[in-house]
Amino acid sequence: MTGGPPADSEDEPLLGGLGSPLLLVLTGAGLLHITVPSDVYLRYVKEGMWPYLVASGVLLAVLGFAGLGVELARRLKETADDVMGGHDGHGDGLGHDHGHGGAKHVAWLLAAPALTLLFVAPPALGSYTASQDGAASGVERSAYEELGDAPVTPMALEEFIGRSVHAPKTLRGHEVRLLGFVSAGKSPDTWYLNRLKLSCCAADARTLRVEVHGVPAPAKDAWVEVTGVLSAEHVPVENPVPIMEAAALKPVAAPRNPYHDAPPADG
Repeated sequence: MTGGPPADSEDEPLLGGLGSPLLLVLTGAGLLHITVPSDVYLRYVKEGMWPYLVASGVLLAVLGFAGLGVELARRLKETADDVMGGHDGHGDGLGHDHGHGGAKHVAWLLAAPALTLLFVAPPALGSYTASQDGAASGVERSAYEELGDAPVTPMALEEFIGRSVHAPKTLRGHEVRLLGFVSAGKSPDTWYLNRLKLSCCAADARTLRVEVHGVPAPAKDAWVEVTGVLSAEHVPVENPVPIMEAAALKPVAAPRNPYHDAPPADG
């Protein structure tokens, strides 16, 4: 009989030979796409990881293109050998490796993360993550200086929490302005102002939160600046969630680096 090869045999050489290099190219392109022309990578890792991501993206892309070159050269050589030898490409190897076709097709699922980074980059962590974290992250004791005489002091959320736990007297009588994103509170009259901090990447994010009273809750995940005062001077160390009595609220754009807990900019 002179029947042609099974329907999937035409796909398998591509998957077996070009598949791995193509996956490397896609992964490298995904890394470079979120690091070189944009700051999307800041949604997933700390800013200091940038040079390592760029280097990894370049290396993966180079290895992938090199692999494609080697595979294409091999195929051209085999085609030339077949022509010289009078083979039509349907010899004894027709059934070779057909049993692994399913596994090779499944391997292409590894391209999903790279394609996601290229076309639909997931957003930064937000209110859902903050709400799932039962206890707020602890804040280490520091040497807190007395605040100046400014009517309102911009302050990082971690510093406000640290002062409220370890040095509440330094906040007495001082209005502060904090920046963070919104999540739902324990009752309709309260809500949380949050920041997420990373040690390395989004997988190890820890929640910093302040409970806000006095102004209506904005939409979840909205970024806002809140001005107010510490409401109670006793904040437990084991679950440091100070309460702020807010006097003013201003919606703002999300910061360039959502995980960098810095004081709100003046103005």
